[in-house]
Parts: sequence; C-alpha cells; structure tokens
Amino acid sequence: MTTNNQPLPKPLRTQLEHTVKSARDVAEKGASAALSQLAVGEAKAPDYLTDALKALRRRLRAHGRALGDKKANDDTQALQQLIWETAYEHWHRMLFARFLAENGLLLWEPGAAVSLDDCEALTQETDPAMNLGAKTKWELAGKLAARMLPQVFKPQSPVFALAFAPEHQRELERLLSGLPPEVFKASDSLGWVYQFWQAKRKDEVNASEVKIGTDELPAVTQLFTEPYMVDFLLHNSLGAWWVTRHPGKPCPVPLTYLRTLEDGTPAAGKFEGWPDRLEDFTLLDPCCGSGHFLVAAFLMLAPMRMAAEGLTAMDAVDLVLQDNLHGLELDPRCVEIAVFALALAAWRFPDENGDPLGVRADMPAPQVACCGLKVAAKPEDWMALVPDDAANAAYLRQELRLLHASFAQAPLLGSLLDPARSLKNDLATSSFDTLRNLLGRALATERPATLWGPASELQDDSWDLAITAKGLLDAARLLDGRYHLVVTNVPYLARGKQNDTLKGYCESHYPEAKNDLANVFLERCLELSHNQGAGVVQVVMPQNWLFLTSYKKQRADLLRRVHMSLLARLGMAAFDVMDWWAFNVMLLTATNATPSADSEIHAYDASPPRTTGEKASLLRTEPLHATTHGAQLRNPDSKVILNEVADAEPLSAVAGVVQGLATGDLPRHLLTWWEPASRHDVWSYFQAAVDETCLYRGRTHVVRWEQGAGPMALSSQARIQGQAAWGRRGISVRLMRHLPVSIYDGDFFDQSTAPIVPSDEGDLAALWCFASSPDFLSTVRAFDQALSVTEGTFRGLPVDLAYWRQVAAERYPNGLPKPYSDDPTQWLFHGHPQPATDPLQVAVARLLGYRWPAETDTAMELADEARAWIARCDKLAEYIDDDGIVCLPSVRGEPAAHDRLLKLLIAAWETVQPGSWKPAVLDKLLLDADCAGKGLDVWLRDKFFEQHAKRFHHRPFIWHVWDGLKDGFAALVNYHQLDAKNLERLIHTYLGDWIRQQEAGVRDGIDGAQPRLAAAQQLKRRLELILKGEPPYDIFVRWKPLAEQPIGWNPDLNDGVRLNIRPFMTAEVLRHNKKPKLNVSWDKDRGKDVESAPWFHKFKGDRMNDYHLTLHEKMSSREAS
Repeated sequence: MTTNNQPLPKPLRTQLEHTVKSARDVAEKGASAALSQLAVGEAKAPDYLTDALKALRRRLRAHGRALGDKKANDDTQALQQLIWETAYEHWHRMLFARFLAENGLLLWEPGAAVSLDDCEALTQETDPAMNLGAKTKWELAGKLAARMLPQVFKPQSPVFALAFAPEHQRELERLLSGLPPEVFKASDSLGWVYQFWQAKRKDEVNASEVKIGTDELPAVTQLFTEPYMVDFLLHNSLGAWWVTRHPGKPCPVPLTYLRTLEDGTPAAGKFEGWPDRLEDFTLLDPCCGSGHFLVAAFLMLAPMRMAAEGLTAMDAVDLVLQDNLHGLELDPRCVEIAVFALALAAWRFPDENGDPLGVRADMPAPQVACCGLKVAAKPEDWMALVPDDAANAAYLRQELRLLHASFAQAPLLGSLLDPARSLKNDLATSSFDTLRNLLGRALATERPATLWGPASELQDDSWDLAITAKGLLDAARLLDGRYHLVVTNVPYLARGKQNDTLKGYCESHYPEAKNDLANVFLERCLELSHNQGAGVVQVVMPQNWLFLTSYKKQRADLLRRVHMSLLARLGMAAFDVMDWWAFNVMLLTATNATPSADSEIHAYDASPPRTTGEKASLLRTEPLHATTHGAQLRNPDSKVILNEVADAEPLSAVAGVVQGLATGDLPRHLLTWWEPASRHDVWSYFQAAVDETCLYRGRTHVVRWEQGAGPMALSSQARIQGQAAWGRRGISVRLMRHLPVSIYDGDFFDQSTAPIVPSDEGDLAALWCFASSPDFLSTVRAFDQALSVTEGTFRGLPVDLAYWRQVAAERYPNGLPKPYSDDPTQWLFHGHPQPATDPLQVAVARLLGYRWPAETDTAMELADEARAWIARCDKLAEYIDDDGIVCLPSVRGEPAAHDRLLKLLIAAWETVQPGSWKPAVLDKLLLDADCAGKGLDVWLRDKFFEQHAKRFHHRPFIWHVWDGLKDGFAALVNYHQLDAKNLERLIHTYLGDWIRQQEAGVRDGIDGAQPRLAAAQQLKRRLELILKGEPPYDIFVRWKPLAEQPIGWNPDLNDGVRLNIRPFMTAEVLRHNKKPKLNVSWDKDRGKDVESAPWFHKFKGDRMNDYHLTLHEKMSSREAS
C-alpha cells in the first residue's frame, strides 16, 4: 500500500460541497430544536424535565457561555454559538467516522477494526455494552470515532449528550450515505469539508457589510490552500534542504515543483541555517486551518527521516509528530479537523510491508493548539481551578491570571498574540508543565474540583474553564517557540473591513503592515521564525504589497532586513473557489536574515493563465526571473518589479491621467441612459468601464449632474473630480483585470476608469495604438499586479511615442474612425434594426415608438455611416405605434403584435435594399433569438421580455404586461409613455375590449373563453390597484420627502426603472416578475445617508428602498406643505 496523495476530482468536490452545505442547514435545525426542547435559552428550567435533563441543561448553558453566548439580566441566554457548535460536532462526528471506516481504521477496540456493516449488526444487540446506546450504525460509528479521537471530540462535552429528533438525524445519515467512498480517500477532502461548512456563514457576513471582528473572522478568512501551492512551497524548502544535505541521494518523495538554477542549486537557496539532521528541525503553521500544510509536511518528513536516519515507519511517524510539526489556529473547529487530518495521515501511513500502521494508543498526539478560544470567564474563575491543596497554589493562580490576561482577545487576534510581549516574560517556562498537568487532572474527573463547592451553574462552568485554560496554555507554549520553517496561508482582510479592536492592535504593533491582515501576519511569521538565517518563512498571500504605494515603508524595510529568495506570482484565479477568484496572490519564501544589495531574488510568473491547472504547470516550467535586493530598493517607492522595463519617457510627459468622480449614492445619481425620459438639463452622458477593448463602447449610462447645481454636485458624500479631462478626447482605461480600453470623448466618468488624455490631441491615435496593444498590459503589469490598479500607475509607464506614432500612421492614415455603434445599449447607436447586434429588440422598441439619443441629438459627433442609418429610420415612421401600447392579440381592430412587427422588419430591409427581405432572413433572426423553428408570435410571447431585460441590464423600458395565460391578454408597453392616463387607457380601452370579447365568447360557448375572461378580470383588478397606488402597489423613493412621494401611478422617470417597476412586479402582472429572468430588487443600498436626508431618522441612516406609504400619508403631507 502507498499513501494516497491525490486531490479530490472536481465532480466529487462539487458533490461534497452540496452535501456539506445541506448538512449544515439540517444540523442547525436539529440543534435548535433539541436545545429548545430542553429550554436551554429560557430563564427557568421547565418542570417536566427530569433531574438528569436539568443537569444537562445547566451544562449546556455553561458551555454556551464559554462559546460566547450571553446571559441576560433576566437569566435568558442567547443560543447562536451553542447551535453552531452542536450542529458542527454532531455532523462531523459522523463524517469523521465515515472517513475512518472507509480507510479500515474505525476500531471497536485496539486492533479490532469494524466496518459500517459491523456497526449495523452491533446496533441490533440488546446489550448496551455492545451497542453503546446507539440506535443506528451512524450513531454507533460516531461514538466509536469520538472514543478514538478524544483530542477532537471532547468526551465530556455536553453537546454529545443531546439527541437530535429522528427526522433530523435520518436526513443527516441520508446525506452522509450518499457520498461515494472515493471522497473519503482523497488527500484534500477534509480541507474542503470545512471550507464548504463555512460557506453559508461567510455569505451572511459579507452580505451584512459589518466590520470583521471575533464572530466573523473565522468564516471570512477561511480558505483551503490549493494543493499545488502547498507542494510548491514545501518542495522548495524541505525538498531544497534534502538535495543540499544529501547530494546524489534520491529524495524518498517526488519533488515535482523543486526549481533549481543552472548549476543545480535550489532557486530558494541552500537553507544553510537549518540543522543538518531533521530530528532538530521544527515547523509551525500559525494559521493551519484544516492542516493542509501540516499533512503535506508530514508526508514528506516521515519518509525523509526513514531514509536519512534509518528509522522504521512507526518510529518516523511518531518522531515527526513529536518533534517536527506544530500548528496554531484561531478556529477551534478547524483545529479538530487539522488534528484528525494528521492522525488519519499517520494511521494510513504504510509500514515496511506496505500495510497501514493503523491506530495506536501510544502514538504522540499532534501538536496543534487553538489560539482563538474564547475567554468568557473572569480571572477569578480561572484562578479557582487551582485547589487549595495544590503545591504552590497561590503562585499557580497568579500564573493562570497572567495567562487569562494574555489571551483576553484570543478569538480576534489568534496567532498575532505574543505571550512573551504581553506578559513581559512573567509566565515562567516551568509553569507550563505544572499547570498543564494540573488542568489535565481536573479534566479527568467527572466534575473538576473547584472552590465553588456543590452543584451549581458556576460548577458547570468549570469543565469549560479548564478546557479553555489548558488549550490556551498549549497555544502559549507554541507561540513562545521559534521555528526553522513557518509556513502558512495567511488570512486576507483589508484594513477597511477590520473592526476597531483588530485595527488598533495592528496599527499599534505592526504600523508599516497595518493595511492588510495578510501583511501583519507576514511580520508575525518572521517573529516566530529563528533569526540570523536559521528561520525561513513561506506564505501564500496577496501580491499587491509588492507595488502599492501604501506598503512602500514595509516593502523597503523587508528588502533591507529579510532575504526574499523565491517569489512566485500567481495573479488572479489562483484558487478554484470562485469567492477568491479575483484575488491576486503570490507564494513567498523569505529567510530571516539581513540581505546584501547583491542578494538575489528568484521569481516565477504564473499570472497569465486562468485555471489552477495551468498555473500549476507553469510553476514547474516558467523561466526564472532574477533580480537583486539592491535593484528593487532603487526602484521608485522600492516597488518589486521582476521584469525589465524598456527605458523610455514616462506617459506623464505626453498625457495626463486623472481620477474619476464618486457619486456618493450610485443608485440615485447614475442610471442607464434609456431610463430617464430625456436628458434636458438634468442628465449628462457618463462613460462607463468596458469589458473588452473596442473603439467606441461604455456609452451606457447618464449621471445626474444638473449643470453642477443638483444634489450630487452639492453633496458632501460625493467627490467631484476628473474635471481636467471633461470635454477633451483621450483613451478610457478600465482599472481592473486585463485593462480594456475605449476611446474617451470627454464625458463624465467614475473611479472604475481612468482617461489618458494626450497633451497634443494629434497623438490620440498613437496612444490608442499603444493602449489597445498587448504591450500596454504587459508594461502595466510589470509595475503593478493588483487586481485593481490606480490612475497613478499609468503616469510612470514608459512609452515610446515615436514608435507608436509610426504604428498609428500605418494603421489609421485618415485618423481614428469617428464614433459608430451597432449595439442598441450604446447611446451612439443609430436606431436601425438591420445592422443592429439585436435586430428584433430594436424593431420592437421602434414599433413601440422608442428613438435612440443619436437620432435626436444633432450635435452628437457620429460617423457618416451612422448618419446614413439614422436617415433610413425615417422610412419606418409609418409603422410606429401612436400610444406606446401594442397588444399581442388583436384588440380594438388593431393587428396582432407579431403581424405589425413583421411589417416593420420587412420595411427595415426593403427600404435599404429592395428584394433583400426573404423568409430565410426571419428564420435567421429567430434562430439567433433562441426561437428556431417558431414564429414571431411565439418569440414575443415567450422570449422577448426575458431577452429584453437581459440585453438592457435588467432595466427594461418595454414592459410585457400579461394575464398569465398563453392564449390570454398581453401587451407590450413603452415605459416612457406609461403615465396614469396611458395606464387607464391600457386598462379600459385595450384590456376592456379584450374582456368584452371574452364575455361574448362565454355567451357563445367558445372553448376557453371562461378562463380567459377570469384571467383578464383578475389582471384588470391588479392594474387598477397599481393605478390607485395603495401599499404594496405604491412607489417609494428614499431621497424624496413624504410630500414629494408619487401618489398613485404617477412615476417620475428620473427615479429610474428599479423603483418605478416595483408595483408591477409586486402585482405580478409582467411576463417575468422575479429573479433571475427579471433581476430587479429593492434591497438596502450601500452606504449611509447624511442626517439631512428625508428618511435618515426613520431608517437610522440606512438607505432603505423596501418601504411602503399609504395614500393618506402622502396626501396629508402634500396638503400640509
């Protein structure tokens, strides 16, 4: 047998993800129900509880307080932490049991392995000694796993005395049974388990927009490290050590990612400060999560020690666990997984015959401690754990008081805590063992003896107090150590997302690194490593600190005091998990030794690929980039630039680059241009960021500028900037990812783009050729690899303007093309269906009387071709509807919508080129509109509105009103013409005529007339409710005072489609009324309002949209004003 080091295939990972997420929901429901049954959160125990259940209830309440649940003055107690803990423990006890069983490691007793089928048979036994009181195989397997793993599942934890209701237990068992055996044999399954378990909580925290503190930190920073990252770092540290200490001797483990120089020297260095024998080597992962680095290091160190020292497999495993590996983790649940993962790897490790070593009672426990346990009790409660008859009792109590003070912020700071710093070395080293033994003896008793005397809630607290104190004592010992290798995936959390306590700690202790928790942890890892070259730090972390100005002090300091020997840039998409796709990350190896100016930095760039597999491959083959510490210190702001950049004049010498505005309230001040009725003096064109490079794109929005006199221009929350570019031409660059560009025409823009405005407009074509070339991206990325760059990055870019002038002269001999677009979402669009990117959508809009800005704005600069298409639109005028209401069925003698649309389409082709319209043209249009083989009537009924909403950014301006029946009433309505008068016309004239038709049909006994009549009447009632405007069919505009709120259906188009469409979606009278087909919602908007805002006091500054007002409230306020 060989160890399985293969990661979980993606299909199985997806299945595991769905299972774990479902299991968390079920387990939390089960935990909540079970705790409610015992009234754990209530002030008083119910009389129906037995004495044993009352005692359990007390223990659960004590355990909840230790976890952080607060007890109120009236003795009620919060339950959230206890629910999470109970759900986690019950599910994971079963899950770990399956891991053991599938690997032949689930034991009834030492040496006696049992399968899940054996567990099934044992539950049929009547002897409680055989079935352990379990009713199902999963329950029994879980109890056996807990018995085997006391370091993971604390034997006396009260949560295991709690039983889930049968329906919850059965569903958890069903979920677990559905996972295939392969899941439990992959090397990385345990890591994914916790990642998926935390996914729901992470989404909740991110959606809440709260500052990240104790309760939120574990969820938002949990990230399972990709296997290729782990291998690359360890192969280039432990692997590099092996090839330098044992030259010519094959390494007993494959070193797939080891990179060497031309002379065979490891690129990361020779690790000359490390011991020559691994028995003296120590490794720490201070943010070990589920133990991925620890397990991978174990699987390298054990074979290495066997080969180097002649050890047996069993001795090597024991000594690696005992001497080499150490882990710290903030989240106690992650600690459990890490301990189990290491134990599982040790039990599965093959002996000399290839058989697994198996479970052994004398195997050293993994040295993994939780540095984030909550210190919920007072110092006096901890001190009371020391009995009066203990030797040196007063001294030991004082030591516990010091430990309590040191770890008061443990759940927030974790490995950042430094007992030596906070205690000023007051905690004697000799006290570790004494206190640990004392706490161990206390935990071995049924109830730890304390000064509190007989049974009480205080005594129930004592078990949790001892567990916490013992755990933090272990953490203090590890934090007090120094290590040869500190390797980890640091937590990522920008300063702006940290709560005040975390922010203050980072600023106080790590002022130069404070901008991101990741950089703070880099500094902490260096502190935890040996100095003078004996310590090495390897981290996975964001790479933006290599070049951002905000890190220039830390960057220069690190370049002077730490030898950064190996650096691998991974860029975006380094993780397979989409939540982290956008992070630009790097792998860093740094020796804790002062470098010389000539000390080399060896680097590899795996940024370009967009899959983890491609990045992993590139890390093995990418050519080496070499530079020195001195060279990097000479760069502006000591930016770490790995690629040589051409020596040319900076862009700032030939062009200006400016920063855009911030509206302060985006949903209020920025709309797509097709939402307001017209621009007039209210709205100004706003150029948005583009997704792909194109001469003329990004013309999709307008901003509420009001000639500089409106609310945005006068707002204290807005930042009005970029004026230097207004009215001038240049190149608009999106500041994200691959930096796509478009021509800038002098309109408003925000901070997502930066216009490059040439000093001489004659150089516009040359700068366009540069910015739209691959050279531009590669040059920018040489200076700045951040996901989002700043406009300042561009100013120092070297540009060979003479060369690009030559390119422009050859490519554009007549100058850059004038503005033109066939895209109907661009205000430059000419309005004609035929050449449009979506002819059917354009034809429907024209039929409903809609015209594009380019058609009506004679001052707009356009290409001659665009003006020609605009002129051709005049020939379609006779097909345009007069009131913006076109019914799908024939009503009031008007032809059905599909007949009218067909005539307009034919004219759109025939007026351009007679004889060009053929049936095949329509077939192609319907094929492109996902309606192949069907007619225009079917497309209008089933596809149009969904496609219209998607095409126009889910801010539709043609609304599809219908009664819910495929053969019922439906009408397309031009939102711009839908005032109260036109809504009445829709109800009484068009729908009224349809109702009269169906009434006649009922009288004549026509099939289907009765349901059509009922549906139409119901639609009429709903539309009348909208017309009236009582809640919930009212419009609410959060930036307008009560007296200015719309009364009835009287929308202000300047408020935007999102707010005005609410009554129609609420009444469910549109063809689609819900996500994802119509993705419109009225959730709380980002940011806080100023105190002068009309609804500030009502919503405490929150920007609430989902609110309703009665007609009486509105009319009374209007009359009073």
